[in-house]
Amino acid sequence: MQHERVRTGAAPYRTPGSVFTGTARYYADFRPGYPAELIDICVQFASAFPGRRVLDLATGTGAVAIALAERGVDVVAVDPSSEMLDQARRSAAERGVTTVDWQEGSSYELPDFDDVSLVTIGDAFHWMIPRAEALAALDQRVIAGGAVALLSHRWPGHPKPSWDPLLGRVRARHLGPSLTAGPTGQASRDEAGTHEDIFRRSAFSHLTKTTTDYTLNVTLDQLVNWQFSQAQTSIPVLGDRREAFEADLRAALRAWEPTKTFTETSQAHVLFGRRPGAAGERP
Repeated sequence: MQHERVRTGAAPYRTPGSVFTGTARYYADFRPGYPAELIDICVQFASAFPGRRVLDLATGTGAVAIALAERGVDVVAVDPSSEMLDQARRSAAERGVTTVDWQEGSSYELPDFDDVSLVTIGDAFHWMIPRAEALAALDQRVIAGGAVALLSHRWPGHPKPSWDPLLGRVRARHLGPSLTAGPTGQASRDEAGTHEDIFRRSAFSHLTKTTTDYTLNVTLDQLVNWQFSQAQTSIPVLGDRREAFEADLRAALRAWEPTKTFTETSQAHVLFGRRPGAAGERP
C-alpha cells in the first residue's frame, strides 16, 4: 500500500537530484557491481517476509535493485535524479527486468510505504546528511523485524585502491583542493562519525556485518570513464577543463602502470541494522 510522500528533513544540497547530473551513462557502464554473495544475503533476508517489498534507496542506475529483482525480489527503487532513473530503466530493460517500481524521491522526501521489510542503500548513505534523520524516517516505514542494509564496495578501514592517490593528485591539479558535488557548485558535505556509529545510536542498533573479498580488474579506459561517474569529476563539473583533465589522467595512469590494466583485491561488505527487539527472531 502506498500513501502520500512525506518530507523528512531539509537536504544539505540545494537540489539533491542534480548532484549526479551528467554521470548516469558512465555510472551504469563503468562502476563495478556488487559481489553476488552480498546481494544473495539481502535476498535471503527478504525471503523471510513474503508479500513485503524491498526499498532500494538512492538506487542510482539501479545496480542493487536490478540484481535483487533478477532473484525474484519485489523491489521499489527510489532516487532523486530523473536522469539516473531513466538510465536505470534502460539498464533493467537490457537485462529483461520489468518488475521494479522506479520512483523519484530521496531520504528527505520518502514515499510513505507500509510494506517494506528491508531497505538497501548501496554506497550512498554518506549523502543522506544528517544520517540519523534518515534512519529515523526509515524507522517509521520498515515493518517489525525488518532491517536497513548498507552495501559498500570497500569495507571502512580497508585500503583504497593503490591508484587512488594518483587520481587525487590529478583531480587537485585541475579542480583545486575543494570538491563540489555536481555542476551547481555545492560544496561536498561530510559529517562526523562512522556509519556504524550512526546506526548504534538509531533504532537499528543491532548490527550484523558480512565482508567478502573481490577483484577489481579494470582497463585504463574503464578507470578514466569511472571518474566521469563521480559527482566531483563529472563532465558538467569539469566543463572546458575536461579535455586537459582526461589527457593528464591518461598520461599519469600510463606512466604508473604501462600495461594499462589495473588489478586490486578489495573487500566489499554489507552492514545490516535491525531493531534490538527483533535481533533474536532470525539469524
